[in-house]
Amino acid sequence: MSPALIAFVASVSAAGGLVIAHSVLAIHPASLNLAVVGLAALTIASGRFAIKIPGRPATVSVSEVFVFTSILLFGSAVPVLTVAVDGLWISLTQKDRRIYRALFNIAEPAISTWTAAQVFSTVLHAVSAAPTPTSAPIVLPAIIAMAAAFFGLNSGLSALAVALENRTSAYDFWRGHAWYLAVNYYAAASVAALAVSGPRINFGVAVLVLPLLLLSYVAYREASTRVDEATRHVTDVEHLYRASVEMLAIAVDAKDQVTHGHIRRVQRHTLDVASALGVTDLRELKAIEAGALLHDIGKLAVPDYVLNKPSALTNAEFETMKKHSTMGARILTAVDFPYPIVPIVRHHHERWDGRGYPDGLVGAEIPLGARILAVVDCFDALTSDRPYRARLTDTQAIEMLRARRGSFYDPTVVDTFIELVPRLRQGDASGQQGNPHAAVVAGLARTPAPSGEDTEPCITTTAAMAMVPSIAQELVDMDVARLPGAEACLFALDGSQGTLLVAHATPRLRAAVVDLRLSVGTAVSGWVAANRSTIRRAEATLDLGHLADMFALRTCASLPVISRADLFGVLTVYAADADLLDDSVDAIGLLAQEVGLIIARHAAASAHSSWRESVRPVIAAAS
Repeated sequence: MSPALIAFVASVSAAGGLVIAHSVLAIHPASLNLAVVGLAALTIASGRFAIKIPGRPATVSVSEVFVFTSILLFGSAVPVLTVAVDGLWISLTQKDRRIYRALFNIAEPAISTWTAAQVFSTVLHAVSAAPTPTSAPIVLPAIIAMAAAFFGLNSGLSALAVALENRTSAYDFWRGHAWYLAVNYYAAASVAALAVSGPRINFGVAVLVLPLLLLSYVAYREASTRVDEATRHVTDVEHLYRASVEMLAIAVDAKDQVTHGHIRRVQRHTLDVASALGVTDLRELKAIEAGALLHDIGKLAVPDYVLNKPSALTNAEFETMKKHSTMGARILTAVDFPYPIVPIVRHHHERWDGRGYPDGLVGAEIPLGARILAVVDCFDALTSDRPYRARLTDTQAIEMLRARRGSFYDPTVVDTFIELVPRLRQGDASGQQGNPHAAVVAGLARTPAPSGEDTEPCITTTAAMAMVPSIAQELVDMDVARLPGAEACLFALDGSQGTLLVAHATPRLRAAVVDLRLSVGTAVSGWVAANRSTIRRAEATLDLGHLADMFALRTCASLPVISRADLFGVLTVYAADADLLDDSVDAIGLLAQEVGLIIARHAAASAHSSWRESVRPVIAAAS
C-alpha cells in the first residue's frame, strides 16, 4: 500500500466509524419492527444479485431501492447500519480478504447512505414544512438531491480508492461507469418514492412495482450475459488474430536473422510516431500496429542467398528483393485481416516523389501508415549492422533522413520522427529487457542437441591448425603476399558448435586473430559457410571488428573451402582496396580449391597412416 492509499483508507474508515457509532446511538430498539427487519434483509439479499455492466468496471443491482426506501421511512440510522452489515458480509465472503478493503467496504457505504439521508431531510425541509414526503412535486427535489449525493460519494470514493491502489487516474476510472451508476441510483430513488406513502409503504404500488423490478432484473441479466458472451468471443478472436500475427512475425525474424529484432523496434516506433501525428482512429492504429510487425513478411518468398547476402546486391538480386512488398501484400490478402493492413505492407517502399515501388504512388496517395513505416524502417536499417556495412550512428542516420526529406519521405513524418528519436531510444533500452521473442527466434535458429544424444566433439584452435598441412599454409601466405596490403584468414568449421575458428592466418594478422571465432550464418565468413557461396565485396569490419581499422583493412572477398565434397571452412582475403580484390577473385578462388585439395590429401594420408599403425601389431602377432 502506498502512503496515500493508507491515509485515504484510514480517513474513510474513521469517518465511517463515526457515522456507524452515531447511528447505533440514534436507533431505538423499540423501533425495530418487522418492516425494518424486512427492508434490511431485502437490501442484503438483493445485493447478492448484482449484474456487471458489460465492458465496464461496475455493477448495478436493485438493493439501492431498499436503501432509499429505508431512508424515506426511517431516516439515516437504520439504512446506515444495514449497508455496514452488508459491507461486512461482502468482505467476509470474498476471496480477497485484505483488511484495508474490508474497512473501506464497510465505511464507504455507511458514509454515502448517511450523507444521502441528511441531504434528503435538509432539502425536503427547505421546500416543505412537512417532515415527511407528501406529494410528488414537493418531494421530487429532495429525491433528486438524495440520489445525487449518494451517487457522488459512492462513485467518487470508490474511484479514488481504485486509483490509489492501482496508481491510475481516478477520473478515467470514474468516467468509465459514472453514467450507468447515475441512472441506476436515480431510478432506484424514484421507485422508492413511489412505494412510500407518508410514514409507511404503499403496498398497492409495491405490488405493481416489484414485479417490474424483477422483470427488469431478469431482462437486463439476460442481455448482459449475451453481451458478455459476445465480448468474450470478440476477445478470443482478437487473441487468435494477435497470435497469428506474432507467429508470422517470428517466422520472418527467424529467416531474416541478419535483421534480428528489427521488426519489433519498427513496430514500437511506428505506433509512437502515429500517435504523435494525431492518429486516434482505433481501426487505423490496429492496422499500423500489425502492418509494422508484418511489413517484411514477403521476405519469406525471397531466396536466402539474396536475403542474407553480406555484400551489395546485383541489379537482378535487387529486383528479386523488391518483390517482397507485393508478395507480402498477396500473403496477407489471403488471410483476410479485420484491419486495412495490406495497403501498408504493399506501399511501405513507395517514395514521396513517386519514384518508389511497386506502384509509384506520389505524396498523400501513399497510405499514412506506409509513409510512417518507410521513415522508421529506413532509420532502423541504417542504425543496424548489415552484412555489407557497419551500422551508422543515430546522428548520421538522422542527417540521411533530412537529406531524403521531401524526395523519399513525407517531410512532416520525418520532422516528427526526428523529434521523437531520444524518447524512442529510451524505450528501446527498456523494451529489450525481458523480451521473450529474442529467445524464441534464437531457439529456432539454433537448437542444442538433447542430452544423451551423441554429438560431434568440438575442436580447438590447435586442432584446427593441425588440419592444415604446412604446404597449404605456405601456399596461402605466398599467394596473398602478391596482393599489396592484403591479409588472409583460413577458417575451419567446427560443426558441433556451429562456429568458424582460425586454422591459419597470414603472418602480420596471425597473432591478432588466434582467438577469433565466428558463428555460422553471421558476419561475412559465417554467411559463406552457411550458404557455400562466394562473396566478392563486403565490409572487413564485419569479420574482424576493430582489428580491421588496426590493420587498415576495409573490404574482403570470401570463398568456401571444400575438402572431399565436404565444407572444411572458409578462406577470406582482406584488403584496403576493393578493386584489388575484385580483380583477384578468380585467383583467390583457385587458391581456395587448391587448399581444399591439399587438406583432403593430407586427411587421407593421415587416415591411411593411422590404419597401418593399428594393423601392425596384428601382423606382428600373426608372424
